[in-house]
Amino acid sequence: MPRNKRLSMLSLTLAALLVGCSSAPQKLDDLPRTPQASAEQILADADKRSGTEANLLRLYAAQAASGADRQEQVLSILERIPQSDLPLDQQVRFSTLQARSALALDRPEMALRALRHPSMSQLENLPMQDQVAIQRLRVLALGASGEPLTAARERVFMHGILTAQERDANRKAIWENLHQVPVPELSRAAKSADGELLGWIELALIEREIRNLDLQVQAIKSWEQANNGHPAARLLPDSLRQLIELHATRPQHIALLLPFEGPLSSAAQALRDGFLAAQYQAQSQGLDQPRISLYDSTAYADLDQFYAQAVADGVQWVVGPLDRDHVSLLASRPSLPIPTLALNYAEDDGPYPKDLFQFGLAPEDEARSAAKHAWEQGHRRMAALHAPTDWGRRAYESFNRSWEDMGGVVVGRVVINEPSEMSGKIADLLQIRQSEQRGQRVASALSGNVVVQPSPRQDLDALFIAVNPQQARQIKPTLAFQYAADLPVYATSHAYLVGPDGQQNADTDGIAVAEIPWLLTRDDKLYSQVTDNWPQAQGPLGRLYAMGIDAQRVFTRLPQMQQYAKTQVNGATGRLTLAEDGRIHRQLSWGVMEQGQLTVISDNPVQ
Repeated sequence: MPRNKRLSMLSLTLAALLVGCSSAPQKLDDLPRTPQASAEQILADADKRSGTEANLLRLYAAQAASGADRQEQVLSILERIPQSDLPLDQQVRFSTLQARSALALDRPEMALRALRHPSMSQLENLPMQDQVAIQRLRVLALGASGEPLTAARERVFMHGILTAQERDANRKAIWENLHQVPVPELSRAAKSADGELLGWIELALIEREIRNLDLQVQAIKSWEQANNGHPAARLLPDSLRQLIELHATRPQHIALLLPFEGPLSSAAQALRDGFLAAQYQAQSQGLDQPRISLYDSTAYADLDQFYAQAVADGVQWVVGPLDRDHVSLLASRPSLPIPTLALNYAEDDGPYPKDLFQFGLAPEDEARSAAKHAWEQGHRRMAALHAPTDWGRRAYESFNRSWEDMGGVVVGRVVINEPSEMSGKIADLLQIRQSEQRGQRVASALSGNVVVQPSPRQDLDALFIAVNPQQARQIKPTLAFQYAADLPVYATSHAYLVGPDGQQNADTDGIAVAEIPWLLTRDDKLYSQVTDNWPQAQGPLGRLYAMGIDAQRVFTRLPQMQQYAKTQVNGATGRLTLAEDGRIHRQLSWGVMEQGQLTVISDNPVQ
């Protein structure tokens, strides 16, 4: 049948039924059922109507467009309908269609506005199936709008009205929502929450706040005894069940392989003390701990001799070595006799032996964090300035790779060898000389009757630096001299000196610095105990104490991290994740220099 005849028959059918009604339709069910009609056909007929009839037909057309997964069209149709003119139950339908389409188009704020329409206060009058569907839209919109705690609260509220199959998915979604909430916010919420929501928050804090495996498992078991009727007690979240399994199968004899003699002895002692402090944290509460044996790596002719001794001693895991050359030798082997967590990174890229894991304080982690943090701040075009050292080059290469992978552009690179080079090279980077020349031409053209102030290039959003403290102190004054005082600067931790004297970091105010939580937030449960025993852990050596603590915390979690790529450990050195090649990556906290001291940025990513 020709299309125009089909349209005519549709119009006649609708017209006949509408005319035949004793009163104007007040809901979609009052309209004729035309399941084969497209949104366009229904709209064409609506254009011939007016008032409530036209609005209901357009709402019917929006529903047809939604069923055909044409979400932009749904929103376009709804724009033609004055929602307040619809009957109350149809206003609910309007909001539901708008929210569903907005979510499909990744517009969660629009979805939330739709779901907060006054008509939604009448939800209890809807069938239970419709109530659940709308509530599900609400929690999805909340989660996508950066309100994961509210989303979790709504999911807990709706849990009891779901089917058994739906409850399983809802439990997982509650856990995922809570994992998106920063720890300080969770802690505040725990003070005012009650019932099942409080139980969920307590569980999340066990995983996020307690960083020792033994203490985590102890807390989980105590929680289960106190909350045996809670939905999560019937089936613990996967990550918590994994912790219990890891604890049951953890190694019982660990070798700590470090260079206790020679130039690295101070670093080795800090790592040892940090590792043993984390071990003692659980032991002091009466929890059995694995046996730790100390091995001096400088006492062995080669690594084969050490591993032969460790096997003979019944060692099940090795933590160490520290020396980068030793780690590179291990990385070149096809296999290792004992699983090993090296405390440094091999020079060459993998593949590595499957039982070799690598963890350290690499500048690459700080550079990756800088790229991520700058991107989240809205920057897209950056320049880089770094020292001509190995760590400076590595930091730049890591930043450049991460930045370009996200879609950013590096518009310039400067390598600083001598302090005297700083001003000229930054001027070249900012293209100040070109600006001065343009200003001179303008002034000449106007017979010198105007003064044109130079300005830095306009295609530069921010600057990444990997330099030492002496060089960092020149950055801000040089930028101010070159008319770029407001240019944001992101730095690795090499840029400042840790200590109580702010004068040693003069002229660095305003620089954002990547730093480990141990030295920035200083809120680790072990911080007071460790710094009371070893005051030097408050200063630069604190990075090594923190690394030793995290080595103890993370090595038993490696099987979980290996099996589940999303596993994260909130450590003293950052948020730890395991890459496919066995290298542990750290996401750093961020601070800003104020009066020569590094202070916490409120929206830190590591919490």
